[in-house]
Amino acid sequence: MQHAIDSQTISSSKRFTLCNFARPSLTFSLYRSPISNLQHHPVHILPPELLIRIFELGSFDDALFLITISHVCHPWRMLAIHTHTLWRRLSFCSHGLRLWKERIARARGCSLDVTITPPQHHFPDMDALALQLHLLVPHISRARSFELRFSSYSPFLWNTALGPICRQEQQDDNMGRHAFTPSVRALQLERLTLCYPENDDTKEFALFAGVAPRLHSVTLDGIRLTWLPELYGRLTYLDYTHHGFTTGPTAVDEVLGMIRVSCALRELRICFRERVLDGEVLYLPRDNVPAGQTHLLQLERLVLAVDESDIDIPPELTSLLSRLSVPNLRELHLVDLRFQPANRRWWKPAPFLGLGDALSLFQVTIPSSIKVLAMAGRWTDHSSIPALAKRFKELHNLEVDGVENLVHM
Repeated sequence: MQHAIDSQTISSSKRFTLCNFARPSLTFSLYRSPISNLQHHPVHILPPELLIRIFELGSFDDALFLITISHVCHPWRMLAIHTHTLWRRLSFCSHGLRLWKERIARARGCSLDVTITPPQHHFPDMDALALQLHLLVPHISRARSFELRFSSYSPFLWNTALGPICRQEQQDDNMGRHAFTPSVRALQLERLTLCYPENDDTKEFALFAGVAPRLHSVTLDGIRLTWLPELYGRLTYLDYTHHGFTTGPTAVDEVLGMIRVSCALRELRICFRERVLDGEVLYLPRDNVPAGQTHLLQLERLVLAVDESDIDIPPELTSLLSRLSVPNLRELHLVDLRFQPANRRWWKPAPFLGLGDALSLFQVTIPSSIKVLAMAGRWTDHSSIPALAKRFKELHNLEVDGVENLVHM
């Protein structure tokens, strides 16, 4: 009996001692060191939530940061390894397939953020890129975001990068029918970014077997995609730089066809880039765009951008705007990609030659109820500001070359 009481007293004393340690609100068995007499550093008093946030921020700048901090001490290692969300980010500079596999394993059931952006002015390693994409395919249904950005030209780059996640078919021997491979379906994908301005591959790519039920944000530059309603019908954000393989009315019809599919957009950013091609690119519209206006009833923010190399406003841009109906628009931004706000003091570019006609068109097509108007670089024409202020009577914020409230509205 006395032995049972002593054991109970010792056990209670141990529990009391453990409770008195200045430990974060994490399970003690997970956070403690296996060395019983180890001196505890004051940093361990920090709540684990704060440490996790620090680890997360550090991992954005260095792909090996999590590996480094997990070797500092046992508590940090346990905290890093068991916080699965820290390992969800897969970047091109993650130093080999072994670390990619380790990250995917440590992320457990968390969704993944894939970012493949080789260093600027460096040719991408095609073999490494192909291996990483093939490794990713079995886990593509877990991808929450997928970003590919290439700044240097390399032939067949889109084929290498997008081939594994494009629509694939397999033969059903029993029924004699074709079925899409389920492994390329992006069931959790929310954000898609594909940018490669130097692309010269004119064919279209059909992604993710046409299945991405959560996709709401897309950024594209230099690529043609098969614009399927199942993929892009629920978009609320689209940043689209036209690939330049089609021009004139054909380009306008192509973009309008995309917009008709993504009619739930709340923010639309459009830029037309000119491209010099050796031959004509075949374009077969899948759905004839009817004459008249295309309605975007939920659009609140419209950004019209002009490329650095353009000498005037692209006619495709004004033609597209004349075909859009945006009754609930609240913000109009006219962006000049050549303009840098830091240089506005000494660089005063001359307005576009066709700016007057474009602004006149805006006064007709843009609803008078807009509240924010921004003009920058070659879009700026100070003589037109009074007319715009008179037309847009509900304007609350006018921004010219990055400076707000130049005119009291």
